[in-house]
Amino acid sequence: MESGVILDLVYQALRMAALLAGPILMALLVVGLVIGILQAATSVNESTVSFIPKLIIFGVVLLLIGPVTLTLFTDYMRELLARIPSLVN
Repeated sequence: MESGVILDLVYQALRMAALLAGPILMALLVVGLVIGILQAATSVNESTVSFIPKLIIFGVVLLLIGPVTLTLFTDYMRELLARIPSLVN
């Protein structure tokens, strides 16, 4: 395989990982930041206070974008598996 093909495959894999994990991580980052500010303002230093809202947001975001990300991932895997015969040569 040529180095250009390998770089293209790595770029596509990193892009797919960012597309799949990005929305969930950004939502959890925002919730964690808001809860952290509220905990600092109220002097509540309990670590379990931030766990439940993050868990709820994770579930909601996963339910909202789950079908879209699953479609993106299956399309990516179909394309990758279809390219395997041309990569072997």
